[in-house]
Amino acid sequence: MTTLTDLILPRLPRRPYCTDNPSQGLIIRGPDVATTKSHLQLNPSALRHWLLFDIDAPLAALTWERVNLPPPNWVAVNPENSHAHCGYLLEVPVITSPGCHEKPLRYAAAIENAYCRKLRADPGYAGLICKNPLHERWRTWFIHDHAYSLDELTEWVSLAKPSRAVEPHIGLGRNVTLFDTLRNWAYRMALIYKSANATQDLWFRALLHEAEGINSRFPTPLSFPEVRTLTKSVAKWTWRVFTQHAFSEIQRARAQRRWSEADANSVEKAKPWEQLGISRRTYYYRKKAGLLLPDDCTDAISDNSGDRTRERRNHSPHPSAKPIYHRSHLNR
Repeated sequence: MTTLTDLILPRLPRRPYCTDNPSQGLIIRGPDVATTKSHLQLNPSALRHWLLFDIDAPLAALTWERVNLPPPNWVAVNPENSHAHCGYLLEVPVITSPGCHEKPLRYAAAIENAYCRKLRADPGYAGLICKNPLHERWRTWFIHDHAYSLDELTEWVSLAKPSRAVEPHIGLGRNVTLFDTLRNWAYRMALIYKSANATQDLWFRALLHEAEGINSRFPTPLSFPEVRTLTKSVAKWTWRVFTQHAFSEIQRARAQRRWSEADANSVEKAKPWEQLGISRRTYYYRKKAGLLLPDDCTDAISDNSGDRTRERRNHSPHPSAKPIYHRSHLNR
């Protein structure tokens, strides 16, 4: 039978943050010592095994049931005020550094945001440490050992539109915001540092300084190990990949997208399908298949036989002659 200890211990950081009194600061210890403290870091700096929530309300242990959410794996309740922390175990941990695909991180951040709102959990909760569910100070309720997939968790909430799905200043949204802001800065500055013959170490320190400035603007900043891990990934990638040639290719691709969007907008305004007497869908289908005539073309498509094309308009075609396709035929 799987116990709560079996779920927590294998997923702990190598040397987690811990404390018996958060107001007096955190210490770093090995798992043997850290698990004896009342507050413990469950997630490594670059991984999210657990989605954690801080619910500061009476009877917090049953909030998930009242708001129709799936049961968390565990709930650790403060017996003095009934406030609680709860944790949802993820089947596949989400990598929070930019060395991973961005979509799972953004997806998990959107889910975390939706659950936080529905549980009415503390939006300022950093998630670095939580009530240690293995500690006797808390009244812990171990509910089940099932690990949730992100799709399972999504079935219980309605995610907001992409522009509002991720809260930029709380939870995993901070990782997304820091990554987006830092990489955009790095794209602009990488070539400047390279042209000045800067070393890769100097580039990393410049990025770290910028990342710390971004992080300091969050109401609840990320921990320094998280910021350093994310910065290291951005620094390595941009230094290796972002060259003058790569920059030129990016600029060229952006220009092509702008021109294609401009062409598409002009076509949408002109609505040539109305002049042809066909639907918009049929117009784009024929355009893709190369079946549309140029605007300056005659009604007949020539078979490259010169004047004989005009002759065929006034005489019955020979059985072996190639057919002449008229615009009216194409529009059928």
